[in-house]
Amino acid sequence: MDLFKTFRNIVFFQELSDEEINVLINISTPKLLQKKQKLVEPGQSFSQLFILSNGLLRFFFDDENGIETNLFLPSEKEAVIMASPESYAEESERKYTIEAVIETQIFLFDKNEFEEAAFKHRGIYNMYLRSLKQVINILKVRTEQFCSTSPHSRYEEFLQNRPFTSQNANRKYIANFLGITPNSLSRMTARVHKKRNDRKK
Repeated sequence: MDLFKTFRNIVFFQELSDEEINVLINISTPKLLQKKQKLVEPGQSFSQLFILSNGLLRFFFDDENGIETNLFLPSEKEAVIMASPESYAEESERKYTIEAVIETQIFLFDKNEFEEAAFKHRGIYNMYLRSLKQVINILKVRTEQFCSTSPHSRYEEFLQNRPFTSQNANRKYIANFLGITPNSLSRMTARVHKKRNDRKK
């Protein structure tokens, strides 16, 4: 694997200098996750950061009734520097599972090493800061969607903004991510297809 070429092709690394790319390569650990392979499980200590090179992940937890709730479905098209959700709040209790939806290539970074590199290299610092802001914005958008939009609007926006995820994720995961049942998702899908077909006539 040509790591320099791979890192240079990651959209979030586009503005880094060659020197900064090499710094990240030197502190990274590549990991290929097979479909349904778990990166993190509840109760497991995980203090690393990571970025997707290609593939699709899901971040989920089980509620008090044992029902899965999918919080994030990040793909290679939405690559940011990520961590286990508890890491942002420095929570000791770990309840999230991070699992590959399809075969997924990621690069792991020790959090302390990454942040030390960010303090030394302005490009890495700016990229890390931009990444954290994007994570906050993703959470903001999801909160607003659940508070003020209908399930159908959420689904149409999902199709428009996440074509890779909609084509590769299990329908059950998508329905749960949108806060609807699989049956409701099937009905919405049928309506969307009918609307598109009507436009072509």
